Amino acid sequence: MSTTAAFPSATPTVPLGSLFLRRVRSVPLFGAAVAYAWLVHLRHLVRCRFGGRPSDAGMTTAEYAVGTVAACGFAALLYKIVTSGAVSDAVSELIKRALGAV
Repeated sequence: MSTTAAFPSATPTVPLGSLFLRRVRSVPLFGAAVAYAWLVHLRHLVRCRFGGRPSDAGMTTAEYAVGTVAACGFAALLYKIVTSGAVSDAVSELIKRALGAV
């Protein structure tokens, strides 16, 4: 009786030619996707440059900054309210009443 058993390999062997053909077929698709992305980008650049609209560079960043500061302030205020003694006592009383009703 042999101590080594003949187990099939976990990964099936794939002929090297088929892997090469799969990769070769994907190259034109990748090239087409890159070319399409560049065309979309160039169309956007042309529209922004010659569209006759003024540039709003930086305006979006300022709006995000104000929104972030306001959200942080609201979060700090909410944290202070939730961790205050009155709210903590009210929540613990609510939990005691809910568990007592069971």
